[in-house]
Amino acid sequence: MPYTKELLQQTYSLSVEDVDATLTASNLPIDQADYSDEEIQSRFDVIRALIQQGKTYKQASAHFQRQEKKRAASVEFPPMDILEMLTHIKSEYGIELELTEAIEIMAACGLSPNQKEYRQLECERLIEACDLIKEQGRSHQQVAAHFGIVQFQDYSQQIAEFFGDSASLSEDELVDLVDSITLQRAQNIPGLVNQMYLKNVVKALEENKQDIKSFYSGLEQRILERIEGKSRLKTLMGSQWHPMPLPHSSPTPMLSPNVSENGTSTD
Repeated sequence: MPYTKELLQQTYSLSVEDVDATLTASNLPIDQADYSDEEIQSRFDVIRALIQQGKTYKQASAHFQRQEKKRAASVEFPPMDILEMLTHIKSEYGIELELTEAIEIMAACGLSPNQKEYRQLECERLIEACDLIKEQGRSHQQVAAHFGIVQFQDYSQQIAEFFGDSASLSEDELVDLVDSITLQRAQNIPGLVNQMYLKNVVKALEENKQDIKSFYSGLEQRILERIEGKSRLKTLMGSQWHPMPLPHSSPTPMLSPNVSENGTSTD
């Protein structure tokens, strides 16, 4: 029969807030008129069971979503190495694990970090262990007991083994690699020095623009003074020039030889 929110309150003895929180955690809309038997049994009841186990609504929702994705995966994914598996868990389930953290949890659920590849069942085992530790707050020892791991191996040993077996470069190869990289980078140094030099020159000129302007203004004045001190033109222009006086003229005008003083012409 269809369930209304009022009927869910009465059937499960819940408040309106608890009904809405349960619907939200089970990915059902809270404003729906009624809910089918299948929706209540496969979703609402699952969340209520998780809440009764002590999970919060957030933890129950995360657990429910992971189970939904697991059921939806009809095709088993191909084997993956540890890094590929962690990437898959992050993208599909939203669980982000650092490598060292993953190795700790793998040790608690009986998985070895030294395996070359992991299959879907092993990935699901790790996801379940992550849920127990990160969502339910279980200790690594409790998780180990949950999976029936009698002798819990210390994670530090697992990490040491993982990095020891996974190291692909010897010390000599590492030295050669560093030498090659630094040589290539060193070849860029001359050009970098020139570039930085010009950059700093421009910056210095810009910051000291006023001082430079004053310097060149003073330099110009000193150059002009030095030129004027050696210039013959200044010497010539400095001496006073006096025009030559014209000869003193007689008050009596000079007469033509053919004209007498009385103004008559003589033959």
